[in-house]
Amino acid sequence: MPKEVKYPEFGAAVRSHISGSGLTLDRIDEASRRSRRIRLTRTTLSSWQNGRSRPQSWAALESLLTLIAEQSGLPWDRKRWQGLYRGTTAEPSMPASPATKAGPSHPLVRDADPVLLGVRQARKSAEHGPVPPYVERDADHEIDAALEAATAGGGLVLIRGDSTAGKSRAAFEAMSRALSDLPLLIPGRGIALDSCVEEARALSRRGRQCVVWLDDLEHYLGPSLLDQVVLRELVGLRAVLLATMRLSEYDRRAPRQTGTAKGDDAYARIDLSDPVLKAADIIDLRRRWSEAELARTETQTDPRLREALRHHQRYGIAEYVSAGPPLWDRWHNARYLGGNPRGHALVATAVDLARSGLGPVSTELITSLHSGYLADEESAMLSPEPLEAAMAWACQDPLGASRLLMPAGQDLWRPFDYLVDTLSQLPDAPPVPDAVREAAVEHASSVQERYSVGVSCYRAERIDLALRAFLPSAETGHVDSMLYVGSIFLDQNREAEAETWWRRLAKAGNARGMLNLGVRSHRKGQRKKAEKWWRRAFEAGLPEAAPRLANVHEDRGEYEEAERLWRIALDAEVPDACFRFGLLAYQRNEHEEAERLYLEGARRGHRECTTNLAQVFLAREDYEEAEKLYLIAAEAGDCVAMRALGFLNEWLGRIHPGDEAPEERSRRIAESLRNLFHEAEREGKWNGAARSAKEWYQRAFDHGDLMSLRLLGNLYQRRARYGKAHKCYRRAAKLGDPVSAAWFNQPVLAHAREYHAPFDEEGERDETTPWRPSPRTLRVLEAALEIEADMAAEGLKELQDRPITTSDWVIGCFDVLPAQTWSQSLVWRQQMIRAFDDLAQDIREGRPPRPRSTGEEMALHLALERAAAITEDSPDLAEEFTEELPGQPGDYDWFACKELLFEDHDVLMLYEPWMEGIENPENSVNQHMRMANLHPDDWFTPFRSQDARDPDRDSRY
Repeated sequence: MPKEVKYPEFGAAVRSHISGSGLTLDRIDEASRRSRRIRLTRTTLSSWQNGRSRPQSWAALESLLTLIAEQSGLPWDRKRWQGLYRGTTAEPSMPASPATKAGPSHPLVRDADPVLLGVRQARKSAEHGPVPPYVERDADHEIDAALEAATAGGGLVLIRGDSTAGKSRAAFEAMSRALSDLPLLIPGRGIALDSCVEEARALSRRGRQCVVWLDDLEHYLGPSLLDQVVLRELVGLRAVLLATMRLSEYDRRAPRQTGTAKGDDAYARIDLSDPVLKAADIIDLRRRWSEAELARTETQTDPRLREALRHHQRYGIAEYVSAGPPLWDRWHNARYLGGNPRGHALVATAVDLARSGLGPVSTELITSLHSGYLADEESAMLSPEPLEAAMAWACQDPLGASRLLMPAGQDLWRPFDYLVDTLSQLPDAPPVPDAVREAAVEHASSVQERYSVGVSCYRAERIDLALRAFLPSAETGHVDSMLYVGSIFLDQNREAEAETWWRRLAKAGNARGMLNLGVRSHRKGQRKKAEKWWRRAFEAGLPEAAPRLANVHEDRGEYEEAERLWRIALDAEVPDACFRFGLLAYQRNEHEEAERLYLEGARRGHRECTTNLAQVFLAREDYEEAEKLYLIAAEAGDCVAMRALGFLNEWLGRIHPGDEAPEERSRRIAESLRNLFHEAEREGKWNGAARSAKEWYQRAFDHGDLMSLRLLGNLYQRRARYGKAHKCYRRAAKLGDPVSAAWFNQPVLAHAREYHAPFDEEGERDETTPWRPSPRTLRVLEAALEIEADMAAEGLKELQDRPITTSDWVIGCFDVLPAQTWSQSLVWRQQMIRAFDDLAQDIREGRPPRPRSTGEEMALHLALERAAAITEDSPDLAEEFTEELPGQPGDYDWFACKELLFEDHDVLMLYEPWMEGIENPENSVNQHMRMANLHPDDWFTPFRSQDARDPDRDSRY
């Protein structure tokens, strides 16, 4: 039987404190061994936090709290913990019933002061109070419904919006309407919520619900504050958590993943989302008021509301009432001679420190950095005011509402958040100076502050500073910081170091660390170990592991279990599952369902979903929306999107008549495909389109997309810059691109003698004189066909069905055929050998070797190349083949053979990278030029029914 829980309140406090520190029991155990304090084993700590035992002395508990403070920066209240310890020394007893046990009294919601709760005061007014009358907001009914649902069983309701949108006021009024009789708990900012949990528990024992007020929720989130554990405890006590949050702060913690990609070999990157936010019921409050809200404002008599109404075209009502715009103007316009340029610099310093992720900052830090904002010549000419006067100006309250620098503790200040948000939203917002970011990294003290500064640096792509900010917290066992450190090392291709952090994460129970260890094992070929890690991650509650396990089961043929896992992933809206089911829906022509799934995945940062969603818009000819989506996916690193942008920019380089019919446009595009850019350049439409396409192809190649190097070659080829095109194809071939490699294998008649077929005086071939190759020519050609067939048959013994790659060396012709054929079957390859044999048999039976199918055309091209090599490089061998035949003037005229034995040379277009896809019968160029049987599946289909060969003829197979 499990041991009795004797000290539930003490255990809950210890558990919450350890969880808030981000440290594991193993980490505390290890730190305890290294210190000279009382030894704290993992077993002892586990017993304490489960309430089964208590410390034998105050010194033992103090040792734990001091270690946590040293390792994580989490402070502790000595008086509170001494009270908890004394409570464990008394004889434990069952709690009294609500009817018999009295408890501490708590203020009720109806008695709360809105200003003390964070509702901004309006401008001073002699006739009206600090807060103007409340104007009903459109979102009020949503807030009321969310509070009603939370009241039924506990929950977190979050009102989200821009700074000064009226979030705190709307939350206060909703709370007053719906929860006026409930006790109100107001936790302190930046400190653990242990006492709040205990008060909620005490109220719950007396049968009372409570409201927890969390204005500006970002100040309560974090490993030592409000996390999943604390939230779960409060919701379990049926507490209603009512919170507000600025959009900019929410965006920093919004559900988002970086580097998401499909496939077993794709690492899961950092998850920037906060689990507490995922559990919130979120209501958005708009900064700009609707027509209905403005109409309700018109009925008010408060002059501050009437004045705000006159400015509603530019500002929101609450924004103007709380003095946001006037304070922005006060700061923005302070840089003038005789004004407050030094005061402006002080505020700018505080604003940029806040943008860097730092919390309240000291006067000393602000003043030490502000000179950098006065270093330019213009500032020196403004004659900045004395420092003391500048600080006084920045801290003044000129409107009786807000000030540029708000007090946040003894000698601590924070900028008015409206300034931070407004500056950050400017399209040309200046970057935070390096000196300010470095100072933020240096002065960040707590785990949460270091984490916040690290995130800001990471988003600003100052990875060096981000790593400096994250590492101290990561070393103490802070899970989110470890995730970032591992991801940074991965971005730097330091996979072994990233693996070290994933192992630490896995040891701490983090499922993402387990997931990435599985990927790492899979990349090493350790499939069983990979499955073990993915299964552990899935069992730890990470649905992103389900697609990996589904792929494992599919490989085993366990399709039912794989489908079950895919469905679990889809229900959890895992982006990889959205991508998979979106593909399936699109293949079934269920385009609306595919679009919905792609959109779901794209919202969660899945690059391939974003790319495929763009493809949906492209199919509708909505090029503008498609381009926006391709840009998003390309910025996230998706090479296919980069390729698509290259294509799109190529097409946007041309101007299409607006009244052109779709059929006419398709016909014209087909006709001009090969010389598209020649025409564009002549017409003066080249401008920046090709340059942009080139940049995207180059960027995609830099991201590892080999095909884009070939596409860049195609772009040069269309512009007749053949030297550059050749270099691109050569490089792509060396790197393993099959299409580029095949291009260099195209059969040519190098060094063959010139064409001497009979022509008339006007240069036309004399049709009255039947032409056929000379006997010696046919005999060498027959030998070449036999050599090609024999070598191919010998090579096929080893090759069989195996696909060909650029790294292969294959005996016979198969690796010099167009790349479209490199994955064909054994039977197909046998048919190719038979094509050589059939043409050789034609010669033996006295017929000219005229190809009857695409496969025979290719066989003859290759045989002509070999025949030309024999006659030019090995004339003795040619003489051996033809010693009994008399010589003629037209012997070995291979150019004439190439010209006159074929109907056309369309098959050679399969070698040209810029004509990729032409083998498809649906291809517009294929249709326009009436090409036949270019697809490998059709190579051995006769051009005409009368060309069919006897199926019972002799064959080596």
